[in-house]
Amino acid sequence: MGVAGTAAFHRHRVRLCHLRTWDDALGYGFNMTAHRASSGHFVSDVDVGSPAEAARLRHGDRIVEVNGDNVETSSHQDVVHRIKSLADQVTLLVVDPEADRFFREQRITVVGSMDCVDTMSCPGTKPTAALVGR
Repeated sequence: MGVAGTAAFHRHRVRLCHLRTWDDALGYGFNMTAHRASSGHFVSDVDVGSPAEAARLRHGDRIVEVNGDNVETSSHQDVVHRIKSLADQVTLLVVDPEADRFFREQRITVVGSMDCVDTMSCPGTKPTAALVGR
């Protein structure tokens, strides 16, 4: 990859989102859909004030890994099972639509060990409304 390619590579970020459940018993606060045409598992909704929002999960993100395991070819049910495998936390490696297009066009496999991964974590307890979504 040339200098211009390297700059483009670093402009596109991958997010490792660590979510924890809070005492409100509402779960992580996101929905996921599987798209046959797009091949993958995508975040379809993120609830306002949720652990998912606090960990910077966004509508349209493609889920690449769950708890360090690649799920790109996994069934929807398997991904749901992996998300629920730990009672109170999950780590999702996600890529937004623009970065996803770039990495696919460049034939770059997205993995958690890439140097363009930003780690996002939600707090262990529910923050005040003013802090969520910043």
